[in-house]
Amino acid sequence: MNFIFYIALLLFILLFGSMDVNIDYDFWARIIVGKTFMQTGVLLHNDFYSFGSTHEFIDHEWGSGVIFYLVQNCFSDVGLFVFKSLIIFLTFFFIVKTIKLQNKDSKMCFLIFFFALHAISYNIFSTIRCQIFSFFFFAYFIYILEYVRIKREYRLLWTLPVLNILWLNLHGGFVVGLALIFLYASGEYFNKKPSKYYWITLGASCFTVLINPYGIKYINYIFGAFLLNRTHIPEWHSAFFGNSFENQLLKYKIFFFVAVFSYLIYLFKNILGKNFKNCVLKIDYTKYLVLFFTFAIALKSARCHPFFVYALLIYCYSEIEKFINKYKFQKPAKIIDIVLFFMIFISTLSHLYDYRFLNRVNENFYPVNSVEFIKINNLKGNVFTNFHTASYVIYKLYPNNHIYMDGRYEEVYDNSLIDNMAKFSLAEDYREFLNHYHFDILIIDKTYPKIIEELRKDKNLFLAYEEKQFCVFLPGNLINKKFIYPQKTQTDYNKEKFDTNINWL
Repeated sequence: MNFIFYIALLLFILLFGSMDVNIDYDFWARIIVGKTFMQTGVLLHNDFYSFGSTHEFIDHEWGSGVIFYLVQNCFSDVGLFVFKSLIIFLTFFFIVKTIKLQNKDSKMCFLIFFFALHAISYNIFSTIRCQIFSFFFFAYFIYILEYVRIKREYRLLWTLPVLNILWLNLHGGFVVGLALIFLYASGEYFNKKPSKYYWITLGASCFTVLINPYGIKYINYIFGAFLLNRTHIPEWHSAFFGNSFENQLLKYKIFFFVAVFSYLIYLFKNILGKNFKNCVLKIDYTKYLVLFFTFAIALKSARCHPFFVYALLIYCYSEIEKFINKYKFQKPAKIIDIVLFFMIFISTLSHLYDYRFLNRVNENFYPVNSVEFIKINNLKGNVFTNFHTASYVIYKLYPNNHIYMDGRYEEVYDNSLIDNMAKFSLAEDYREFLNHYHFDILIIDKTYPKIIEELRKDKNLFLAYEEKQFCVFLPGNLINKKFIYPQKTQTDYNKEKFDTNINWL
C-alpha cells in the first residue's frame, strides 16, 4: 500500500501542477538574474532596466534564478514542470518519512493528504516560485531533527549548517530553518533531554549566513525585510484578518478550523480530561513549540500556510490515525483511497496527454498583445505597467524600453515607488505622477477602471491599443501615426515566450 500511496501522491502532484500553468509574475526577473550570472559570472548589484528610483540591492533569491534559468534553458517547459513536481513530491516524501520515523507502523491514508494538499493547492502548485525551496528544506530539516531526536544520531546535525548555505542562497525563507533548530534546542531543553548539540548546530548555522555573495550586508537586508510594509502584497496578508481574502481560500480555512478545533478537542480529552499534572509532565515541548510557531506565522501571512499544514501532518498524523482506528474507519478509508487513486490516475492522464501542463502567458494576466504592439511599432522609451506584469514587459522589450518597477519591490526600489503606483492606479494625482517620472508608454490593467476613465479624458494622451485585459496609452503627439496591429495567436506567443534580447554574450 505504501507503493500505491506514493504513486497516488505523485500523480496528484502532477495533476494539480498541470492545472495552474500561468507563469508566475516574478519568474521573468528571476531568469534574467540567472541568465546574467551564467553568461557573465557576476551578480548585478544595481538594476539595469528600471528608470524608477533604485538602490544597490541584495538578491536573496539569486540561486533560484540560476537554477530556474538552467532548467528552462536546457529543458524548457517540460523541464520546469518536472522540476517543480519533483521538488513538491520530495517535500511530501520527507514528511511521510518523518511520520514513519515517529511510528514505523503508521499506515499512510491518502485521504488525509488529499485534504491537506487541497488546502494549500493555491500556494504550492502555482507555477514555479522560489519559495518551493523553503517548503522543501522545511520538511527536510524536520526529518533530520526528528531522526536525531529519536535515534540520538547527533552526528547528522552537521548536515544542517551545510544545507543552510544552500537554502539561504536560494530563498530568504532560510530563517524558518534557523527557527526550527532553535525550537528543537529549546524544546529538548524543556523536555530535559540533551540539547547541547542543537545549540551548537544553531550557532554554526547562524555563522553560515555569512557565506553568500553579499557578506554581512545580506544579514542586514534580511532583518530589514521583516520591517517592510507589504500593504500592497496580498499574499503577505492574513487569510483571517483584513479584507484581502475575505471571500477566498475557503478550502484552507475549512481545513484550518477543522484541524485546529479537532486537535483542541483531542487535547481536552487527553490532558484536561485526565490527570492534568501527569499529562503536563509528559508533554512534548518540541512538538508543541513547532506547532505553535507555524500556527502563528500561518495566521499572520497566507504565504506561510504550507509550513503549518506540513507541521500538522508531521506531528499530528498519529493522533488522526488513532481516531480512524478507534472509530473503525479503516475499511471506508481504504476504499476511498482506492477510488481516489483511480480518479487521480485517469484525471492526470487526461491532463498530460496533450501537453496541457506547458507554462503559458495568458492574455488574462499578461499584456501579451500590448507588448507585441509596442514591439512591432518600434515604440521606445519609459513604460509604465503594474509591478506584477513589469518583469514580463521588460523581458520582452529591453533594451528599447525601461520600466518603472517590477515585483522586486523589497530588494531594488525605494519604498515610495509602490505607494506612488497605488495612488496612480486609484487616479489620485495621476497627472503629477506622470509628469514627475516622464512616461512614454502606459500599459493599464482594466482592473483599474477609474484610472482608465481619467486617462481617456486626458488631452495629452490617447488610447492607441486595447486588448482583452489591457489598454495602451501613448502621448498625444503620436495620434496621427499609422500603427501596425498584432496578428499573432495565443499559441504563437507561447511558442516564443522565452525569446528575449537580454543577452550578454
